[in-house]
Amino acid sequence: MQEKEMVARQDVDVLIAGGGIAGSAAAAALAPLGLKVLIVEPGSAHGRRLAGELIHPPGINGLRELGLLDGELDLGAPVQGFAVFPFAGGEPVTDACESTVLLPYDESQGTGTHGQAIEHRLLKDHLLDTVQGFPGVTVWSGARVTEMEAGTKGGYTALVRTEEGEIRVDAKLMIGADGPMSQVRKMIGITHVTQRYSGMMGVEVDDIHLPHKGFGNIFLNPAGVSYAYGIGGGRARVMFEILKGADAKDSIQTHLNAFPPSFRRDVEAELAEGKPLAAANYCIIPAQSVKHNVALVGDARGCCHPLTASGITAAVKDALVLRDALREAKLDVPAALRQYSRVCARLQLTRRTLAEELREAFLAETPEALLLSQCIFSYWRSSPRGRVRSMALLSSLDSSIFSLAYQYGLVALQAFRLLPEWVRNHTLGAWHRGVLLFLYKSFKFQEAALRQRWRELGAYAE
Repeated sequence: MQEKEMVARQDVDVLIAGGGIAGSAAAAALAPLGLKVLIVEPGSAHGRRLAGELIHPPGINGLRELGLLDGELDLGAPVQGFAVFPFAGGEPVTDACESTVLLPYDESQGTGTHGQAIEHRLLKDHLLDTVQGFPGVTVWSGARVTEMEAGTKGGYTALVRTEEGEIRVDAKLMIGADGPMSQVRKMIGITHVTQRYSGMMGVEVDDIHLPHKGFGNIFLNPAGVSYAYGIGGGRARVMFEILKGADAKDSIQTHLNAFPPSFRRDVEAELAEGKPLAAANYCIIPAQSVKHNVALVGDARGCCHPLTASGITAAVKDALVLRDALREAKLDVPAALRQYSRVCARLQLTRRTLAEELREAFLAETPEALLLSQCIFSYWRSSPRGRVRSMALLSSLDSSIFSLAYQYGLVALQAFRLLPEWVRNHTLGAWHRGVLLFLYKSFKFQEAALRQRWRELGAYAE
């Protein structure tokens, strides 16, 4: 006890553990409220790694609103939406694939901008460099939160290890912005469910043969999902999903077969030169996003399969939601965190459910999933409005689980359009099971939304 009392102390309004994208966004959101913000940033891990790079329009708009991105800044490459390549049967693709579906962002919805793909390290460094120039923001680089001490009144105090020694930091609000394996979350005892889907391997290539430049290209096949998109400077990022238990070399070859020939050769040449970067794909669902005076943001609050590429956008929205909650509560931290928890639970439920359903459909491991995949593409090809609504959900512009349930119902109706084909090529029983599954899931989405609402009402009553 005596040794602890010798530790230096410091008081701030907000301590943020992690100076990545989520942490910088949170600092930029809260500092203008007149709060004294401290970012504790351990520093980057050695070597490069795969991480989120594509930012949807709501995320870009949010970063600009926070003063972290300048409209004139030439950073990364613009993204107009997704180009989705359906599975072509396993044989190598011989052309640009006429069956590709383009899903552009809808400018009439008020997004006001294209998305942007920015190399992760470049984006992280730019945001942290920018936010530490904000009034009231201090960054401790090379420091780490090593302990969260529970106080007698329920709040936490952070023990921070710096190059000069340990400092005990008292803050009205603590923010865990330290990624999917959040140590802050662990230290304060928030449990979580973890599901590891797969791994991801990726390389960087010249973008001269990148199909559908200006779009995030998504290639589908039973080996998983692969992605290709420009990141600026004439370069493109290419990533391959490696399913659990699968051979990486065989999986990559299966992915490459879905690429147009000229682009495939570019990627093969790069793979022959060196080892690709790697990362793991997780679904992490924490039991709660706040506890006492601690809030989790970004991947620390939860993450899902990267199919929708919504991680950075979700982190920026977390910062904006937390800012608005504090402003509305007149800086009453407990009241603000209750509001933050309610809103973010809705956002994450929709984001996670959408990613899960799309992943299941596009892997097409069962006849019912294959029918869903075909219904999705039929919906996109036959309904321009459907494409717009789908992109609103994919980009997090629309975060309503009820909207997702409604769109799912419209997709399910495509099964009747596909009935003649299924009678010829499949079994009628599989079609019936698929339709019943669609109806069941549509109701389950709405039930999940209602359960979430009841939980919110219960928390509000407390």
